[in-house]
Amino acid sequence: MLSNHIQRCRMRCISISALLLISGSCYAELPISFISSTSINDLAIGQTQTLNYTIRNNVRGRTLPLRSIQVINDGDNQPSQVTTLTTTCGSTLAYNATCSISVVIANATANINRHLSINYGGRSPLTSPIKSKISKAKYTVLVYIIGSDLQTDHNFANFNIAQMEQVGSTSNMNIILETGGSRSPGYQTVQRKIVYKGKTQQLADLGSLAMGSPGVIKDFLQWGITNYPAEKYITIFWDHGGGPNGGYGGADIPPAPGKIAINDLSKVVGEVAGGISHFFEIIGFDACLMASAETLASYSGYAKYFIASEDLEPGKGWQYNTFLKYIDEHPTATGEDIGKVIIDGYTEQNNTGSTTLSLSDLSEVMNLNTALTHFATALDTYLTNDESWMTIAKSRFKSADYSTSVWDNKSVDVVDLVEFAQRIGTAIPSLNDTAQAVINAVDKAVLYLKNSADRADSYGLTSYFPSIMAEYETIYPDVTQIDGVYFFSSTYVGFVQRYRNYYINNISSLKAILADTTFDGTNYLSTVTNTFNELYAAVGNENCVNLTDNRNSPVTNVPCYTSNQSTGIEVTPTIGNAYSLSFNKSEHLYNWPILNDQAVLFIPDDASPNNPDETNFLIPVTQILNPIQDDVDGYISVRRINNEYQISGFQSGIGSTNTANKVVDINEGDRFYIRTYGYNDTLINPQWQLMRTNFIVTAPLTLSFGVLPEGTTSTNTFDAFRFLVGDVTGALLISPGYAAY
Repeated sequence: MLSNHIQRCRMRCISISALLLISGSCYAELPISFISSTSINDLAIGQTQTLNYTIRNNVRGRTLPLRSIQVINDGDNQPSQVTTLTTTCGSTLAYNATCSISVVIANATANINRHLSINYGGRSPLTSPIKSKISKAKYTVLVYIIGSDLQTDHNFANFNIAQMEQVGSTSNMNIILETGGSRSPGYQTVQRKIVYKGKTQQLADLGSLAMGSPGVIKDFLQWGITNYPAEKYITIFWDHGGGPNGGYGGADIPPAPGKIAINDLSKVVGEVAGGISHFFEIIGFDACLMASAETLASYSGYAKYFIASEDLEPGKGWQYNTFLKYIDEHPTATGEDIGKVIIDGYTEQNNTGSTTLSLSDLSEVMNLNTALTHFATALDTYLTNDESWMTIAKSRFKSADYSTSVWDNKSVDVVDLVEFAQRIGTAIPSLNDTAQAVINAVDKAVLYLKNSADRADSYGLTSYFPSIMAEYETIYPDVTQIDGVYFFSSTYVGFVQRYRNYYINNISSLKAILADTTFDGTNYLSTVTNTFNELYAAVGNENCVNLTDNRNSPVTNVPCYTSNQSTGIEVTPTIGNAYSLSFNKSEHLYNWPILNDQAVLFIPDDASPNNPDETNFLIPVTQILNPIQDDVDGYISVRRINNEYQISGFQSGIGSTNTANKVVDINEGDRFYIRTYGYNDTLINPQWQLMRTNFIVTAPLTLSFGVLPEGTTSTNTFDAFRFLVGDVTGALLISPGYAAY
């Protein structure tokens, strides 16, 4: 009897035309049901969400009609077009068949209260609520990414965007990008994007634009702020940086300009701020060398906080997932709170390299400018004679500086402000108070910083002060003002100009003079007149062939020196300001630097003069890239920690844009030409400079010290010796005559 009852029940249920209100003893599911749907999120104004649904006919043997599929407003006041519906469903749905429905939420400015309704002829339609809270985000993070060779050669932009996708935009935060400026696919045109969790959505392709153009940058910022309003804004500039004179950017594709000066960029930010004080919560540079007092000062009044690095940055740059997650979880956090998380994440991500990153309070700019004005005024009185000028020059040389070397004729020449002030105060006791005022002002401005151990003498802010006098940047006064008004201390800028003018007017008495090198059977000997900072013993050949200069022009049959030592040279004062130099050959036979099997130049690049146990060195090389890319002049970066040498990466030389490349990892199989210091007689004004040899080393790279390798040709036979001297004007001098080695 029970089985008969069940049979009758089934037959009765199937005969009901409504096919909807079925008792639990008949059907366990509706005739048509959702087999998949998307969870609906609350959104910030400007964000979109696509809701995907799949429905299925569950009635065996029956094809059901689909009379209507629509979104119905349950009382919100938003325009109907904020939800748009598309579907693959037709007018009917066969048994066990499925079809898809998509509803896109876009351009909503207030809460949405709607539902999806599917009328299939039953007593009531199948429905699903579409309810979302729409509000202004707490933060909009605007990231301007000029991909450059960092993306083309190393994929670093994609790496950082992938980190952003780990968090994505939420109801608390918008992550908005403008990308381009690279030969890499997807970066050859300028594109606007929003980052969601797990994906980046392209919003517009603007075509080929100059990413260093003020108008292009301004348009992005205004567009982002208009379409993605928030209570607070963070703007990050991603690419190369070159300090106050080099500016920001370095696109590796046309059109020009691919970079922008600091004053032009600041003017753009000020125009976007529209006179609203502290409009931006943070202005940050995920770029090298941008933590200068000049760049900081340019944003005073437009933003609250400033984040940048004094030194070069490792290629991976900032750790975006950590601070974006922090913003989402702490939407009321201040720029100071967020800045600390940015610095901590950056330091952790790049813990095997040399790093500096600092967070500064832009409300302290006036105090810092005042301190620098008094400092410069006091220093001005010491531009009266050679001895006083050299005192300043020696203090500058001994201070921690960045991307600055007598070996490179395009040095950035920025110096840590605290270090410089401390050394001036020590060298000139009468200036101690004004120097201390600068130190105190920097200490108040810099709220938080973290450095790697080999950057212990970095205190958060640099300034331009030339040590390579022949490469003085004449644009310095121009880039420190907007529309004729200085945003940085005009007194300091004027002092730097007068310091340089003294050099121009007194070159002959300031530069060192190096005599010929001789050999007495035991020691190499020479004499240097005038003050100097650096000494090198160098070996090479007087008839090198197969050299290539930085114009890719061949240079042959010239002297070149390919290995050096910077210790072991005895210096003895003689008469007046002259010094005798002596280098014992036999005692230093086994101290020549060797990379794999090639002798190399090994240049001290210590940014922390007070840290003798942790020193940085550079090996001049040219990175060999694939056939469609130009080879890149630069340096292999080496760190000495606890008397062990570690190769930390490759940094390119400062290119034509004057912006410095980030330090990138060296991977197995990477190849490099060795560079030598040779005499380029193909120039209109012949000079000694670093040039490429045809000798190649391939990673993995091993640095050792030993006897010079024996060559089979004149190009790699080391049979000549000369001294090199770096003097207080930043000139690198080489003995005019050589001795046999």
